[in-house]
Amino acid sequence: GGIDELIRLASSKSEAADEAKANEWAIPLEAPSGNEGSILEGGVVLVANPAVFCTDFVDSSSKNKQVSPSLLAKFGLTIPPPAELGADRRADLLPVIILIDASKLLGSVGVLMNRRTGYLIGDLEQQRPPMPGPDADDSVIASQSAGTDDYLPKLGAFMIQPLWFGGTSSSSNQDRNNASGGIDMLHMCDMVKGSRQLTEDGLFWGGEPAQAQDVMSDAKKTGFDFKFFVQSTRWLPTQLEKEVRDRTWFVASVSKEVLFKSRDRLGTRRGKPLWTEIMELMGGEYRDVRDQLYEGED
Repeated sequence: GGIDELIRLASSKSEAADEAKANEWAIPLEAPSGNEGSILEGGVVLVANPAVFCTDFVDSSSKNKQVSPSLLAKFGLTIPPPAELGADRRADLLPVIILIDASKLLGSVGVLMNRRTGYLIGDLEQQRPPMPGPDADDSVIASQSAGTDDYLPKLGAFMIQPLWFGGTSSSSNQDRNNASGGIDMLHMCDMVKGSRQLTEDGLFWGGEPAQAQDVMSDAKKTGFDFKFFVQSTRWLPTQLEKEVRDRTWFVASVSKEVLFKSRDRLGTRRGKPLWTEIMELMGGEYRDVRDQLYEGED
């Protein structure tokens, strides 16, 4: 029985691994020339073309090798990611963005999927305003204690989740008085009130973190099914369409499993950068671009 049990266990593990792999996909979306807007909608992913972000990258579509300082600044970069950093670190700096909204009239909004702020949600809890001292009068106590609750709800279930940097524009969560304290949320939970579905495979945007915490266990979700963002990335009307036409971005449909996969270092093994994994999964010419970035390192 022992051997059979081990074989059964091993095969069920490999089946689970196969199933996980089957859920990890990225499909390139190609727009007819002049109609780039036709593939831009909430839920699609923009993957940076290194030929536009790095000075040493040669590519037939890059007419001029000047990297635009304003493009770099938009993603918090001061210089083009240099080759000396090594391929993985460069790949981490190449923006990968999920679009939240794309409108011909209003422009487009997205959030960076591969840039951490260095803070955890729990750190924000530490930054609540101090409670008023014993000598404060009632009106001060009332206004300050009201302020602490408005500032950010207690989010115990999300304490160890990273806070991600969505971009250099203001948060898409315009209402600063809402209970989320200007934090946006991308998640895989269909029970969160006020959220909207972004992708067919079940990515959602928005809702209140405090209410999400309340429904998590009913929805059989954990904190790892949620990502929290501060700020966003914005484009003026037609600006993103032009960038897609100029091949600043490769546009893709990417599974939620790939977007939410943990990329933390495991012992000596580094997690694979999101940019790298998407380019590999798209295959073909995208795989070639990935290989060019990693030349001499694989």
